[in-house]
Amino acid sequence: MVVYDATEKYNIRDHPLKHSSRRYEAVGSEYAHHEVTSGYGDGSARPPFHPQTPDHMRKTYTLVVLCICMGATPLYASFEPVPTDPRSIAMSGSLAAVPGDAFTMRYNPAAPSLSKGVTIAAAESIPYGDSMLTTVSGAANWSALPFDRDGAVYASVSRFAPDGYRELTVSAGYARRLSPSIHVGVSASRMSIGVTGMPDRNATGINAGIMAEFGSGLILGAGSFNINSPKIGADNPLPRTTLAGLSYRFENGNLLTANAQGDPDRPGRLLAAGEFWLMPSVVMMMGTGTNPSVVSAGAGIGIGPGRITAAVSRNIDLGTTAAFGIELVR
Repeated sequence: MVVYDATEKYNIRDHPLKHSSRRYEAVGSEYAHHEVTSGYGDGSARPPFHPQTPDHMRKTYTLVVLCICMGATPLYASFEPVPTDPRSIAMSGSLAAVPGDAFTMRYNPAAPSLSKGVTIAAAESIPYGDSMLTTVSGAANWSALPFDRDGAVYASVSRFAPDGYRELTVSAGYARRLSPSIHVGVSASRMSIGVTGMPDRNATGINAGIMAEFGSGLILGAGSFNINSPKIGADNPLPRTTLAGLSYRFENGNLLTANAQGDPDRPGRLLAAGEFWLMPSVVMMMGTGTNPSVVSAGAGIGIGPGRITAAVSRNIDLGTTAAFGIELVR
């Protein structure tokens, strides 16, 4: 049985991306074995980047490996609380203590209880300028429920599907205000991964979060994801990520935030971001992160009950990502 090791091809064995090769194996070693041995009459196991491989096949394999590698960074893996919408991309994912839109559930399951009414959002991101790596996401949040004025229900979906490879995550959860300053939330995420012609692999992760508001404009928040240690395959655990931080909103509406991100199986990250209102309906966002180094920026424009947001993010190792999204608030 042969499994192609992406860490060798991209020299990332000592990089935080290194766990991504485990995800490739997590699809099942049969996937990798099938891909690297198919097409050779002698049954030999040649690596997918063998010179005899056709150009279009080589590109597909390259995209698959890159997509898998990206799953270890705050970029475009469905299996982690990672930026897929323009606001979170613009703020480098530093959102553990920042409520305010339908996608905040991906960074803190308690955040939706700080919103009001119904929020629906959709987003598309294009990693590194390659449309084959496009990620499409959607989210909805209904807070201040008629039967539970302190509660909120929410759901999201994220799909990443280059040629022959797919990651899909569907999440749903409940958040509630326990006291005037304390909010808690819990969610479940159904994650699936597949390769064309092979059976899908699935896992369910449990997530939890807490937020504490202070009258001065300070919010503390923390979210923990895949706390039940789900696995895809027999012995391939998915990342268990914790994001914790604080935010401070000034009287003029501007916001500053800082987060720390940790995982038992990889180095930690530090994230920081700001949100600055230039006009009542125009906001600018900026962010940065470490390990790997990321800088980002974006802007949003409010139009009636909705907002249009666009963002770009530069990963020092992998390049520039662009994102666009719309949000409706009722």
